[in-house]
Amino acid sequence: MSEAAAAEDFEPVLPAEVRQQLLAISADLIGRRPIHDLPPGLRRFARFAPNKRLRMGSAELATALSADEDFRAMVADVVQDASPELVEQVGSGTPPATADPSDVGVIAYLFRGQRWAEILTEVSRQLLQANEARMSASESERVSAELTRLGEENAELGRQRDAAKAAAREQSAGHARETAELSHRIRTLQGEARAAQRAHARAEAALSEIQGELERRDSTESAELRRARARIAALEADLEAGRRGARVERDHDDARLWVLLEQLSSAAAGLRRELDIKRPSVTPADQLAGAEQNTGARPSVLDSTLLERMLEGSHVHLIVDGYNITKTGYPELTLIEQRNRLTSSLGALAARRGIEITVAFDGTAAPTGAAASLPTPRGVRVLFSAPGELADDLIRRLLELEPGGRTLVVASSDQAVAASVRGAQAWAVSAEVLLGRIERS
Repeated sequence: MSEAAAAEDFEPVLPAEVRQQLLAISADLIGRRPIHDLPPGLRRFARFAPNKRLRMGSAELATALSADEDFRAMVADVVQDASPELVEQVGSGTPPATADPSDVGVIAYLFRGQRWAEILTEVSRQLLQANEARMSASESERVSAELTRLGEENAELGRQRDAAKAAAREQSAGHARETAELSHRIRTLQGEARAAQRAHARAEAALSEIQGELERRDSTESAELRRARARIAALEADLEAGRRGARVERDHDDARLWVLLEQLSSAAAGLRRELDIKRPSVTPADQLAGAEQNTGARPSVLDSTLLERMLEGSHVHLIVDGYNITKTGYPELTLIEQRNRLTSSLGALAARRGIEITVAFDGTAAPTGAAASLPTPRGVRVLFSAPGELADDLIRRLLELEPGGRTLVVASSDQAVAASVRGAQAWAVSAEVLLGRIERS
């Protein structure tokens, strides 16, 4: 292997100062460049604040600097604009002795000119020596401060020792006086203790007599309590028997009422089938002679106010044309980001309203691999159309499966879907109205 090829494959271990400076420049750069110019692994950090980019994306930034020559060239252009003279000197292999070693290391790593690996090694040595010098000076200052502190503590201990000796002499004299006083006090207390013992004996005798009396009273009260408890148990048994009887009578009445209502319902349904009675095409008010007829149809597309009223019923089924909504609201996101944002917003709506929500996506963009097993929010059903089928066809099949009379709301700005909705006696809502509702919450 040639020397040039070996230098190309060489990836040095950067000093901490050089690495931190490279990461800071790179983090600032990705916030100012268009996202499509950045490596894919760094694009998700571009919208972060500079400090957050550096904190959360340091590993990805380091990887991009090492493996992506285009990104390293973008960072090098920033350094070139900031210090062109220093870049020229380091690139020629003769960095000035007065330059900051960290700056020299950054330029050598980015531009990789003549002797760049040797320059990085020299920078590492200089930074290590500077750190050791700072540590040595700090240690010397710490030792000096410790010696000064120990000297002051020794002097203070000497003063405390002299004070302790004087206090000990005073305490010795005081202890002698206290000993004499305590001896007198002990003799007095011994006399009082003997008198207390005699009083205690008399009190024990009186207590024994009182305890005997209390035991006799407790025996009498216990017998009375047992008789009272037996009476209470008998009364509770009678009460429970009465309650059971009342429940049996109430259940019997409920059963009779239910049978009667069932017979009435069956009779009404049979009579309607027998007479073949259908909903009339006109109402009695339509027969009024001379009145001007002006019957309005319900709106085919819901506005925000009507949508809010529709979502108040728990029996509502909201069917969403997935990509029609996401490409109207946030087309700049990737398809998986669009799906995640829409299902998360709909999950919050389902949690608050308790309605059934189904999202239909085109099967041509269905996720695969790990993305296919990602969980969806509770209350949201996500469906993908079959091969060769559009999401519009999937929505029509969903409408056909629903029973007549159920409130159905379909969210889509597709005119073909809106026509199918009207034909299925469902309600349509535009993508803008639904986005306004779910994004507001």
